[in-house]
Amino acid sequence: MKARWIGLGIGAALCLAACGDAARPAVVEGSASPADGMAGAGVVAAATAPYARAERALAAGRILAPAGDNAIEHYLDARAQPSERVRARAALAELQPYVLIAAEQAIARGDGREAARLQALIARIDSGAPALPRLRAGLDALVREQEARDADGAATAMPSPAAGAPAAAVERIGATAAPEPVTSPTHAPEPPPAAAPATATVQAPPPSSLPTPPASRGVEARTPRLLQDAQPRYPLPALRARIEGEAQVAFTIQPDGSVRNARLLSSTPPGMFEASALAVAQRWRFEATGRAHDSSRTVHFRLPTEAARDG
Repeated sequence: MKARWIGLGIGAALCLAACGDAARPAVVEGSASPADGMAGAGVVAAATAPYARAERALAAGRILAPAGDNAIEHYLDARAQPSERVRARAALAELQPYVLIAAEQAIARGDGREAARLQALIARIDSGAPALPRLRAGLDALVREQEARDADGAATAMPSPAAGAPAAAVERIGATAAPEPVTSPTHAPEPPPAAAPATATVQAPPPSSLPTPPASRGVEARTPRLLQDAQPRYPLPALRARIEGEAQVAFTIQPDGSVRNARLLSSTPPGMFEASALAVAQRWRFEATGRAHDSSRTVHFRLPTEAARDG
């Protein structure tokens, strides 16, 4: 009898063990575990983080534009995260000169809206940037100039008081302003001369009296000797993408040998080396001749060779 009870106990234990195994979820080979799902979510979050978006925008050449999806704005968002603050600050410090040059170019070409946007970006990067007062003054001057130009255009477009008046009113105005002259019966008044076209009122002077063009006064053809050269900063997007190129810059050498009025003539590839080439032109110094000279130079951007990097 005792042996029978022992056998029944062993059978019940085996049944409970089998039921427990059936209740457990089966592990299928190759299926994702909860830990794998958490790891995948972490990878997706890292790929869509502000710093990762900034790196992708930088590699694609979207440094400043379009608004809302450029490297500068993504780096600013990344700087707000404690884990990305240090390297986002370093990237913004590297790119800030390009924002400054682009803002100055926008003011020079009269694009006030773009200049204001870039000025706001510089203020977000560094609210105490030394160039901000100069940019604000330039933008204010541009706004005043555009407002004055619009006011002059509106005044020019306004019709004269008699232009829209009825014919009878115009006749009355003419009668009161200039009474009809008294003429003798034998001498009829001469008809007024026909109005000449507007282009006929201005006549070009003869070739012998034409003034000398201003560009030729005080400017010599011979380029002074270069005394101080400077290496351009290789743009970070081009360096990371391993892109080489060049930019041709025209400029005016001042009488003291400094460079002013640097402007871009061409750049290959477009949109990559312009800012760096214009920035390095300001650091060139030439022989002082006491006169102004117009000149141009081509700035080459070449990646370092393997030997140079190893050395």
